[in-house]
Amino acid sequence: MKKVALNRFCESCRTVKKLENLPANFEISGISIDTRTLHEGDLYIAIRGERFDGHDFAREALDKGASAVVAAAEKKLKGVKKSAGIIRVSDSVRFLMEFSGWYRAQFSIPVIAITGSTGKTTTKEMLASILGLVFRVIKTQKNMNNFIGVPLTLLQISDTTDVAVVEVGTNHPGEIATLTDIVLPTHAVITNIGSGHIGFFGSKEAIYAEKTTLFERMKFGTRIYINAEDILLEKYSNDDLSIKSCGLRKGLDYEGELLRMDERGRARFRINHGPEIQLQIPGRHQLLNALLAGSIALDMGISPSNVKLGLESVLPQDKRMVVEDYHDILLINDAYNSNPESLRAAIDYLCELPRPEGTRKYMILGDMLELGEKSEDEHRQIGHYLKDKPVDAVLCLGQYSRFIYEVIRDDSSAKSVAYFFERHEEAGKKLSELLQKGDILLLKGSRGMAVEKVLPYLETRG
Repeated sequence: MKKVALNRFCESCRTVKKLENLPANFEISGISIDTRTLHEGDLYIAIRGERFDGHDFAREALDKGASAVVAAAEKKLKGVKKSAGIIRVSDSVRFLMEFSGWYRAQFSIPVIAITGSTGKTTTKEMLASILGLVFRVIKTQKNMNNFIGVPLTLLQISDTTDVAVVEVGTNHPGEIATLTDIVLPTHAVITNIGSGHIGFFGSKEAIYAEKTTLFERMKFGTRIYINAEDILLEKYSNDDLSIKSCGLRKGLDYEGELLRMDERGRARFRINHGPEIQLQIPGRHQLLNALLAGSIALDMGISPSNVKLGLESVLPQDKRMVVEDYHDILLINDAYNSNPESLRAAIDYLCELPRPEGTRKYMILGDMLELGEKSEDEHRQIGHYLKDKPVDAVLCLGQYSRFIYEVIRDDSSAKSVAYFFERHEEAGKKLSELLQKGDILLLKGSRGMAVEKVLPYLETRG
């Protein structure tokens, strides 16, 4: 973050209610919302969270060298001297968002926004990897894509930044519009439209409306990229924007061609007849993420050889299709999150993976959360999708996964055996009884289910 005069912003900020003990030329060169990582001179923004209230740490922030504190107007700050610099606001998160939008607007650089129901984080990592070979890039850390994470990403921009890659998420209607207005993207892509968070939206059409708000709020002439393989997105049009199409068929601006899948289920492909690219992240569904990232990079002038180099250097992220040898079995850890589309993709990956003779395939499925009134139906649909798949056993964990279990259990022709558990320990112990050396295990569930907690209970046999 570059040094800026905060008074200039405060004069126009609707959230600011009162300035206390701030000099007329007050400048800051850093923002902190966490006293554990605060640097001397940072502006400390006190945010009330689910477990902690940042206002309780205002004194600690000042003792560690914070230049001033942003606090809610009605909050009393215990132990803080009356001479301390305080910015009183109506809402601390709103202040952070407005400030980051004001700050971002001072830079004339490409800012690429990425949203979608699945694949946002992977696409972001792929694109940043490619662009980082040529440009000085800042990117969203992990999946910090909300009203706090996006502002903190924008505040990473400095005078030395060439490009910013920003992941944008949503849980409720209207959030994409709010975030787009502060990101001010020059380029944008929506990876796909799926059922994630459908409990807050009601339908895929409503999710589509929310996601495409990213495009609708962009300035005239800015560039967007359309995933032509998505049945909803392929029809999107906007005469005010410059549109590039990407997909796996001919006649598009960027044509991906799948050449083959290797023994670990990793795609080898090329874009517009360019060099062959061997992905390191497994799963057929990763092909489209790579195609979108590669297409954007090519469109921004990156050479095909650097696109290849950048994509081939991206490894699986934590609990996102991490395939590894684990206590004499092959473990597919995709437990970071789950929704109907990503779960089907993971099931397909497991089924397509070569099975050494005498080994078996197992799954532990945790609940898909935030599906609202569609929870039972979506889980039952997964049960129907699974029952004819070549999976030896499906271990279902959680109240909604019970519906997957019931569908498989009640179908006498199902190829899989199904089990149901309410606790990780029970599921882990049962799996320990089943597993033998060389077996293949997939972990999948929403983040709130923390399916990976079964791992300490596993002991392989055979």
